[in-house]
Amino acid sequence: GARRPRRSTLCPYRTLFRSRMSSENGVPIPQKAPYVGAEEPGKKAWCICGRSDAQPYCDGSHAGTGLAPLVVDIEEAKTVAWCGCKRTCNAPYCDGSHSQLP
Repeated sequence: GARRPRRSTLCPYRTLFRSRMSSENGVPIPQKAPYVGAEEPGKKAWCICGRSDAQPYCDGSHAGTGLAPLVVDIEEAKTVAWCGCKRTCNAPYCDGSHSQLP
């Protein structure tokens, strides 16, 4: 049968987090659940480093980490489930990865 791609191929953010942002090097997991809320159209900067005090949005706390927020354009008003654990394979949206965290 066909081989399945390795997880790191499917989840570039997960690979990044393992190398730079694992809990072993003290980078927080903001919460083990999504941030769910109504969003209006416009650009949103999703915090990728887990350090922002304005979760799930970037507040600039990534300075010096080599990371930058993921900017997305919300085209219409809708409810969004932003990833809260920063380990999603569908960044910036929650994919349930938090349920596998210790």
